[in-house]
Amino acid sequence: MLNKIVYIFIFSIIFIISCNKNNNILEKEKNTKIEESKFYLLNGNISGEKADMYLYVNEKNKKISGYYYTKDKKAMITGSINNNKLNLHELDENNNIHATISGNLSDDIAFNAEIRYDEINEVKDMQFNLNRNLPVYYADIVDYYKNDNISNSIFSYHRTILLFSKSSDINSNDMESSINYVKEECDNYYNEWKGLLYTGISNTTYEIDNTVNVGYIDNMIIALDNYSSMYTGEDNRTKSNIQEVFSLESSNLITIRDLINDFNNENLISLMRDKILKSGYTKEDYFEFNSITLESSSFRILPNAINFIWQTYDIAPYTVGITEISFTFDELKPYIREDSPLYYLFL
Repeated sequence: MLNKIVYIFIFSIIFIISCNKNNNILEKEKNTKIEESKFYLLNGNISGEKADMYLYVNEKNKKISGYYYTKDKKAMITGSINNNKLNLHELDENNNIHATISGNLSDDIAFNAEIRYDEINEVKDMQFNLNRNLPVYYADIVDYYKNDNISNSIFSYHRTILLFSKSSDINSNDMESSINYVKEECDNYYNEWKGLLYTGISNTTYEIDNTVNVGYIDNMIIALDNYSSMYTGEDNRTKSNIQEVFSLESSNLITIRDLINDFNNENLISLMRDKILKSGYTKEDYFEFNSITLESSSFRILPNAINFIWQTYDIAPYTVGITEISFTFDELKPYIREDSPLYYLFL
């Protein structure tokens, strides 16, 4: 079943496999940087409260980041790791530091630490271990960068490659194939950029960024967060923020039509509109506010909520940008299809 997902994810450069790894393919070219990180899915507790953790570890740069989730809280963590010793901060969505975390991450991915909230003089224990009960709990991550500048012209390219496995081994052929795919895409943009320079066009900027992260995993689904932005000229800037949700049983993509029972439900529309307006804009800031429904949005699954997202220009002009609202599972449950492959989340 996992091999089927290889073909579904290929356009996002996502593969699910279980083989051996060879680091020789991570060679650098001129103006190119390739960084390798690990993703681990952990579960455990914080002072006895159940929690899940999504952890990203860059061993070479000694950097570590990720999130932890409890029933009512999502918190970002970031910092350094040196000889298994952790020195981290807990941040909110505005990057404000709320706590410091110190402890240890063992070679077998056991996370043991103390989290200290100085403002309220509180210390909690954190204990997490690799969650081996799920179909996917480990990923090898490669970030491919290429940068160049000539006079006032700039080229910047970044793409994330994720390769999933049920062990810490990744097939070197799959890794090499993925990197070659990305290299070819990057070279196409780079040659186009250089071509403009050769024709005498100055101040030419190409900025391409495609980042993929793990958004959510359980025994039934895997959700991948895709962030992309592209700028290839003064009036040619695009951004998107999309999560793709796949069934681990059927390998099918799960869409919003598989989730919501009735997009025109008056109570759902009223709740949705209230949440949109709480984002800081007025009805007049949107194209046709009274015509907006969830049907034109995409959705993101989190361990404790579902967010709905409209991309730039979907329901509002560029000045408003991406619109995102959040529903708890309890709020959304009355409007979910009972035959939805995601209905189990609301039970």
